[in-house]
Amino acid sequence: MKKNEIIELNGKEYTLELNRDSFVKIDKLCNIEKTMEIVNKKPYEYIDEIDDNFNPMEDITGLSLEELQKIADERDRVLTNLVERSIFLWLYPNYQLKISEVHELLKPYFEDNQKLEWLGEQVSKYLFECVKIRETYIEEQKNLQALANKKK
Repeated sequence: MKKNEIIELNGKEYTLELNRDSFVKIDKLCNIEKTMEIVNKKPYEYIDEIDDNFNPMEDITGLSLEELQKIADERDRVLTNLVERSIFLWLYPNYQLKISEVHELLKPYFEDNQKLEWLGEQVSKYLFECVKIRETYIEEQKNLQALANKKK
């Protein structure tokens, strides 16, 4: 069970193959849960209540610029890996590109925030599509098993 999606990268159209195993393979290469944990982790504690002595102009994070930059760099690294490895897996069935070739193909997107945002949205959409394909496959397998059991 698979679905093909067309994506234009650097002015050239590519066919991505999304299949029932794509999400599992991507998860094995990227640990999606850990990636999302890093992306969603807040570098500060939430403030429940404030009083009259609270000064909103003070730095309330308690983190230095270096620490904040380190957190941002880690987020960028894990998201870059997720995007790059996902595209690599989806391109591979049709093009057999090496990961280094995919890296070069995507390099302009990682250097331009607008392009990167667009690419991130596409990868997110395709990841959800892979999950749907896998869920449909699992449901079909359950139905086939139920039919087989009825015939016995």
